[in-house]
This record gives sequence, structure tokens and C-alpha cells, in this order.
Amino acid sequence: MRMHTLPGIFAVLATIAVPVLANGPAPPSRQEIRDGMAIPSEGDLLRGLRDGVGFVRSRRQAEGLFPVLAREEFGSETLPPAGPFVAAVCPHDDHLYAGHVYLHAIAGIRAPRVLMIGVFHAARLWNLEGKLVFDRYVAWHAPLGPVRVDPLREELLAALPEDDVVVDDGMHDREHSLEAIVPFLQWYGGNDVTIVPVLVPYVTWDRLEELADHLADALAETIHRHGWVLGKDVAIVISSDAVHYGPDFDHAPFGEDAAAHERAAARDRDLAERYLSGPLAAERLRGLFEALVDPVDVRRYRIPWCGRFSVPFGLELTRRTAARLGLPVPVGRVLRYGTSLTEAEPRVPREVRDEGLGCTAPSNFHHFVGYLALGVEVPAGTR
Repeated sequence: MRMHTLPGIFAVLATIAVPVLANGPAPPSRQEIRDGMAIPSEGDLLRGLRDGVGFVRSRRQAEGLFPVLAREEFGSETLPPAGPFVAAVCPHDDHLYAGHVYLHAIAGIRAPRVLMIGVFHAARLWNLEGKLVFDRYVAWHAPLGPVRVDPLREELLAALPEDDVVVDDGMHDREHSLEAIVPFLQWYGGNDVTIVPVLVPYVTWDRLEELADHLADALAETIHRHGWVLGKDVAIVISSDAVHYGPDFDHAPFGEDAAAHERAAARDRDLAERYLSGPLAAERLRGLFEALVDPVDVRRYRIPWCGRFSVPFGLELTRRTAARLGLPVPVGRVLRYGTSLTEAEPRVPREVRDEGLGCTAPSNFHHFVGYLALGVEVPAGTR
């Protein structure tokens, strides 16, 4: 696929304003953010890497990690046939903690273009709510070489209402929820895979539906115009870790022992089965949204899933896009669930750890994170 030109990018992006804080301290500058990156971004050309410890950053690390993960999980260095998924929910925690769960989400992503729906953990720094965050980059850092941003981005931006979007490289530089997944897409999808990164900050349910409706219109129209097939030519990958449990997250309702871990994990599995398994439905996605956040004040967690906005948005986008394309209702299937306590760290070669791949947080009964892999398919025989 040919890479689009810089003039073409900036002609579209220059018309989109970045919000300014009405109150509170100024957000971090682009340089301040880049000073905190493991691999700083380069202009508007190459998005670097924020987390150089939890995520693979080099070819040597990738070659040491990914074959081990697949052998341990599936007994082979290649992933078993799955999908094709029209969408998937994938973790974004450290690769040594959640890597086995990533595999199940990525196994069914066959499309060469991936619309990535990410968490915006730092949205509070910009006081940002109710908009989708796109970037300007031509490509993103990945261990086998840069992964290009697909021209689909410009087509979507041209079709979306101006009030729906913010285009800001600094916001993407500050966020790790998508960079975690890019190496898996590249390793298992090949060097031709392209991405469209989007972050979802705070959003009310009504605004979430409105944004999903507008983006579904734009995405379905673009798919139709190019003669693409959802799942075959374009897929959606949604970034989310599940429960963040313990005093560090101000969330330990069951205590801090083995029984508490079991109850927290059981609650996660119940949420996934109740709201995400089976045919996607707006009322069920709203049920998940309201289980995770206070609908009156969406900046308050009820249960600290970091994908409290990205998952309902990404799956509602998937549902609406399929409907506009005349497809049956997509069906979600829980592929795997684990936590940082139950997932065994892969037995990677020593040189992989010596080169810096590691874990960025503790994992114990006082501090653990849940991981969900969900695959979404259009029922067989209906494509």
C-alpha cells in the first residue's frame, strides 16, 4: 500500500482545533511529554514509544518474546486459526504479564487495516471530554520497523463533524494503551499491516452513542466506497485492561487475600459474559458502561476498568458499522480471562530481560490487574 504524502495529511488536519483548558493548570507541553518517552517521537513523522520497559521495543526482544508466548500458549510459534474477527478487545498491560491473553485477541485479526480504539488515561490533564483523539503521525514505532498509519484516517476525519474530534500528537505520545498492541499486530499480521489510532477520553453514554453513530457512518461509507469487507479488509481492535484491584487503585471491596482475588476475577468474568458475550446490543453495552462508571459523573469509577469508555464505544461502533453495511448483528465471544496473578510470565531468553523488557508494577493480592480477550464475529454464512 502506498503511503500518503505529508501535504495530504496536513491539509486535512490543519483545520481541526485542539481544545484549550478553561480552568486548571496548563496541560504538559509536547516537549515535556517527549522527555518522558523511552523513544521520543520525531516531529509529526514517527510516533515513538512511551513505555520501553513493559513493551517490546526492539527486534531482538520481539524475536525472544513472541515465539515463546505462542509455544507456551498453543504449542506452536504460529497462532491457531480464528475469526476473522470484525473486532476484538485486547489487554494493554506489560507483555510479560498479559502476553498470553493478547494472543487470543490478535489471533482472529486478519485485516490489513486496523482501526485501534484506545483508552486515554491522561484525559484529565487536558480536561478533555466527549471527543475522539486522532494523531498526525505518518507511522508508529514498532520492533520490526515503523507501522504506517493508514490513509483511512484522512477519509474518516474528512467525514466526521469537526466538533467530534481533536487531532493532537502530544495526547497520543502521553498514552500507552495502543502502543502496547502494535507489536502484536505487526508480528502476527506482517509488515504490511496499517493502523488508525483513536483515543476515547471521558464521555457520557448519550455522547458515546452520538460519536459512535458518526464514526460508523464514516467508516461504513468508506468501506462501501472501496469495496472492502468488514473483518477481511478492516477490523477494529479495542484496548482495555479489566479490574485494577487494591489500595493503589482505591478499590479493594473484597479484602486483600486469595479469596478477594477470586471474587474480583469472578466479577470481571461475570461482567464480560453478561454484557459482552453474545449478540452486541446497545442496552447491554450501556449496562456495562453504567456498571463501570457513575452515569451522573462519568469521571468517577464504580469498578476500575480502564476500558470503561473504549470498550462500550468500540463495540457500539462495531455494531452500528455492521448494521450500516447490511450485516447481521456481530456476536462477541470471551476467549480468555486472566489476571497478573494467574498469568505465568513467559520463559523468555535471558538476553531479552537483559535488554530491558520487564514489569512496570507489582503483582500481589494488594495490587493486581485483570485481562480480557474478546473476539467479535459476524455469524458464519452471513457475510
